[in-house]
Amino acid sequence: MDTSFKNPPLKRRKRPEDHEHHDRWLVSYADFITLLFAFFVVMYASSSINEKKYDALSNSLISAFAPVQTTEGDSKLDVKLKPSGEIAGTQTESSPILIDPLGLIRLKRDMAFIKREKMNRVEKDLTTALKPLIEDGKIGVMQTSKGVRIDIIDSYLFSPGSASVTSPAALNTLAQIAPILAKSDQAIDIEGHTDNQPINTKAFNSNWELSAIRATTVLNILNQKGISEARLSATGFGSSRPIESNDTAAGKAKNRRVSILLLSDSGQQPGSDITPAKLAQPLAQPATLPQTQHMETKSQ
Repeated sequence: MDTSFKNPPLKRRKRPEDHEHHDRWLVSYADFITLLFAFFVVMYASSSINEKKYDALSNSLISAFAPVQTTEGDSKLDVKLKPSGEIAGTQTESSPILIDPLGLIRLKRDMAFIKREKMNRVEKDLTTALKPLIEDGKIGVMQTSKGVRIDIIDSYLFSPGSASVTSPAALNTLAQIAPILAKSDQAIDIEGHTDNQPINTKAFNSNWELSAIRATTVLNILNQKGISEARLSATGFGSSRPIESNDTAAGKAKNRRVSILLLSDSGQQPGSDITPAKLAQPLAQPATLPQTQHMETKSQ
C-alpha cells in the first residue's frame, strides 16, 4: 500500500496593487509656475535700466581693463583695451585667465539701448521746441540710420543767393536748437543742399560753393551758441542729395535746405544719410574749402 501523498500546490501571494496618485500633476504644475515666475522677474529686471548705474558699470569696466600687468605666480599677462572695446592680451607664459564674453555682450547691448534712448530724448525735445515751425513746414525733425536730422528750408534762413543769416526769427530758432544739441557729446555734421538750378554769381560760382558756405554759416552760429567746435563739421553737397524731385517748384523748395545731423555714434564719419541722386553726367570732385572748422565738399 502506497502511503506517500502529494504535497498540496502552493498558492502565490498576490502583491498589493500600488495606490494611484491622482495629484502627481501638481508637482509638474508647481515647477512650471516657478519657472514662469522666474522668467517674468528676469524680464522685469532687464526692462528697468538705470542709466547712472550702467554709466558707473561702464566706467568701472574701462578702468578695470585699462593697460595693467597682472602677476600669477611666475606668469605675466599684459591686458589692453582696444578703442573698439575688444580686449587684447599678450601672455608670456601659459596661465589661463578667463573673461566672460556674455558679460561684455550684455554690456554692449545695454549701452546701445541707452544710446537709443538718448537719441529718442533729443528727437522729442527738438520736436517739442520746434513744433510751430514743424507744423508750418519750415523745419523737419526725424531719426535716421545715422542719428537725428533737422532739415531747415533755405528760405527761412537765407535770402535767395545769399549765405548770411540775418533774420531774427532764424537766429532765435538756431539759439533754441543749440542748447538741446549741447546736452549730448556726439558729433554734429551740418549739411548744405541746393536744387539743380545752376548758379553763377560774383559770390558763388556754383551750387557746391553756395551749399558749403551756407553750412559753414550755420556751423559758426552753433559754435557761438556754445557747441564745441571739436564736435562740428560742415559739408556742402550741392544738388547731389535731393529729398524731392526737382521737376516741380515745391520739390525744389524742399531740396534747398540746411540739415543738422546729430550722429548717434561718435565714431561715425560725417556724411549725408540721403542716397545720392542719379546724375546724367558725373560732376567733377569739388575742392575742399579751407575753414577753421573741419569742412568738406562732397559729390557722387
